[in-house]
Amino acid sequence: MINIGPNIRRLRKLNIMNQVEFSSKIGISQGNLSEIEQGNCNPSFDTLLAIKKQFNCNIDDLIIIVKSNNSSVLSVGELSMISNYRFLDGLD
Repeated sequence: MINIGPNIRRLRKLNIMNQVEFSSKIGISQGNLSEIEQGNCNPSFDTLLAIKKQFNCNIDDLIIIVKSNNSSVLSVGELSMISNYRFLDGLD
């Protein structure tokens, strides 16, 4: 089973939201979000689509498997830079 909870947690923190705020935006309970972030369950496809719509992110970015060594883990600052880059237009 792929554990995407840490990726969702990073997205939530990148958007400076607590679990209640984030879960409300995507239409699930805070408890369900907590279980997802802890890796106890994975989100439904509908939840992934809600995250994509609400936070304008690529689903592929959420399901990337992070290697066990920290060399492939992006910091919150790096994720913020990537997010900002995606909103640039062709002139920027």
